[in-house]
Amino acid sequence: MRRVLAGIGITLLLLLPGCDFKEIDLRIFVLAIGVDQGAEEGNFKISLKLAIPQGDVTKIDEKMQILTEESPSISEALRRMKSRVEKELDYSHCKSIILGEEVARKDILHVMDWAVRRRDIQLIINFAIGRPEALQVLKVRPESERIPSNSLILAMSGQGTESPFISSVYSYQLMRNVFEEGIDPILPIIETKGEKEFLIDKIALLNNEKIKMVLTPNETRLYNLLSRPNLRTNLPAHSEGIMFQYYTERSSSHYKIVTPEQGKATIRYHIKIKGILEESSSPDLVTHSMLEKIAVAGEKELEVDILALLTKIQASGLDPFGWGLHYGARHFNNDTEMKVWKELYSKLDFQVKADVDIKYSGMIR
Repeated sequence: MRRVLAGIGITLLLLLPGCDFKEIDLRIFVLAIGVDQGAEEGNFKISLKLAIPQGDVTKIDEKMQILTEESPSISEALRRMKSRVEKELDYSHCKSIILGEEVARKDILHVMDWAVRRRDIQLIINFAIGRPEALQVLKVRPESERIPSNSLILAMSGQGTESPFISSVYSYQLMRNVFEEGIDPILPIIETKGEKEFLIDKIALLNNEKIKMVLTPNETRLYNLLSRPNLRTNLPAHSEGIMFQYYTERSSSHYKIVTPEQGKATIRYHIKIKGILEESSSPDLVTHSMLEKIAVAGEKELEVDILALLTKIQASGLDPFGWGLHYGARHFNNDTEMKVWKELYSKLDFQVKADVDIKYSGMIR
């Protein structure tokens, strides 16, 4: 009996496939993917930014390569590019997918669907829009960059710079917000400034498939102030003809949807900020009473700016904050809640209350 079992075991072992692992020196790592509109209608122009391992950790300047291929299919373009390199293309370290603005203004669904289906691309990959096109963004290499595409990775992930203008969007978030009722997706915009610099200070608001609106840098900052806690930024306050800037050491934003039986539905925002005075256009000494006046002036300016942003977004018919999702979670009729919300949304009123506490006048030496 033991001999029979041993024979069966050996037979099964012979049927097992061998290891498909390739050594690191037989791989080329894809760090970023660019998707642009092709020269022919219906084609994609796919670009890969590759890092070529040098095998010496003391090297401070890694080699990089960009491959570009045009095809009606993203998968076909990638297969063709495998024939142009001598090593295996490895996507396990790919951190960014950049969509050309022309693609993003037409349809993002095809690219997004491919990215989440692809087995070797992580769901925490960053999506962004490249202006004027994705290929130009991939070609940018800042002087401070030592690893190919590392500047994009650090900027988009928040591991490096902590800019109040940058919003990170992962592929799983984009997929969820595209198909979820009650919330619309956003994507950051990366603009090229020559061959050695890029700028990320705007976000695009999308419906389920393409760009519908682009926010200005200041509107982008306010969007981030409302959508995430403790945004580190500076905000203006004008008091008695003097310009002040205060730094937001801590910030929080909460809202409540009020739907009375009579009267208009209202979204009430409450923003709390604890700040430090960072700049003054006057050399006069800033006293405690002056700090209180600056805080009141800052509250009024912030309320006006946020109200203008909310009204602008409402007029577009988009909902990047997920107000509809919030409403649906508190009204339990799945057949009618989204229909009722759509009727309410266009007629909503907004109320904004800002509490700014400037506790410190800065350090004067």
